[in-house]
This record gives sequence, C-alpha cells and structure tokens, in this order.
Amino acid sequence: MAKGRTLWEMLKAKLQGPVELSYYNPLKAKIGAPVMVNDLDLKEFNFFVKEIRQYERRIGPNQFFFADYVLLAKPLEGNDIWVRIRLTPIENPDRASDLTHDVLLLRLTDDLAYDEGLHKVVKDTTRCFQVIEDDKVKEEYTRINDVSSSYHAGVSVIRDVNDDHRVDPDEVEKIELEYWDYWRETQDAAGQPQKQFLFVEMNTRTGWMQIWSGREMDPHQIMVL
Repeated sequence: MAKGRTLWEMLKAKLQGPVELSYYNPLKAKIGAPVMVNDLDLKEFNFFVKEIRQYERRIGPNQFFFADYVLLAKPLEGNDIWVRIRLTPIENPDRASDLTHDVLLLRLTDDLAYDEGLHKVVKDTTRCFQVIEDDKVKEEYTRINDVSSSYHAGVSVIRDVNDDHRVDPDEVEKIELEYWDYWRETQDAAGQPQKQFLFVEMNTRTGWMQIWSGREMDPHQIMVL
C-alpha cells in the first residue's frame, strides 16, 4: 500500500515520469485511461484500464516480453465486464501495414484454487486440452507450435491500489506464473478461418489457477483515448 511521500520523493517521481512507462507497455497506456474496443460485442461499452501486466518470459538465456491490459466496463444494467487485451511482439514486424504486435481479446473462463486434475491435463504428453460439457467434447485445443513443456514468467502487476489516481512504485506487485498455451482453428461469423486461444496460468507460490480464452483481434480495433 502506498504511503505519504516527502517533497523529494514527489519531485523524483515527477522527473522519472509515470510508473506505467517504466514497464513493457506498447500502448503507452496509464492506469485509469479510457479504451475503445471496436468489437461487435463490446463497442457499446466504456472500458478503462484497471491493470497493466508485464510478462517476462524466460526461454534459456533469452528474455521475451508481452503485455496484458486488464479492462473494466461498468454498464448501467448488468454485471461488470472484464476483458484482457494481450499484445505480443511480432518476430518480423510488417512495416508496410504498420503492425508490430499480435493482439488477443481474452476472457476469464475459470478461476480456481489448485486443482490436481487440471494440472494433470496441462502436463499430459498428448499436448491436448478439451473443453467438455454434458460429457461431450465441445472444443479441442492443442499446444501452440506443438511445444510440450510449460513456460515460466515473472509478472509485474501495475495498478492503482489505493485509488489516488496515480501508480506508485510500491504498488507494483511481482508474481511468478507457470503457464500453458493452446490454440485451435475455427471460423468467424462470416465463415472465415480464425484462431482461438486458450491459456492456463498457475501461480507458482499459491497454486491458484486461471483459464483465459479468446481470439485474435485487429490491432486497429483498440484505441487508448
């Protein structure tokens, strides 16, 4: 929790700039900023940035970064709407189209304490994840690029914990995640091919597990205002 700051600390923070810009933040967004999501199901809602999550993934000696923007909309009627916009750098950016990142729109589909059965599924050598409803396979995903092992990532969770309309360095939480990524080929409403994604994340300290699923988005459909 952020505490009172001395004049020197306030001046130092002003000179250093917003905490959000000290982390991997391709959209240069600040906590609380309004975001337009020009998606058929979401464009009527007013979203705001509640968290920015910097993922630092380690593969051997190399480090790779990507970012999740956690957005919240509060409709006048109905429940709050939470989504994540995930930006992953493109290995060879297409400068002609001005695209530098792949963009995914993700929603939370499960949120639970450590589950041994789920853990066994993601560690299974088949590299397959099935979504089963009423004893029938509704969806089937396979590991992205046929990878068999999990990934580990250090995550910096950037948010305004005390709601004072700024982020202080001591409000940034550090967590460690192990995660597994999956995809499947499907079709959109117009019958065009589309990839759907599914991610299983596990907090390595608490064992808490989450499943996020979603699809690709056109980067031009996201605008930070």
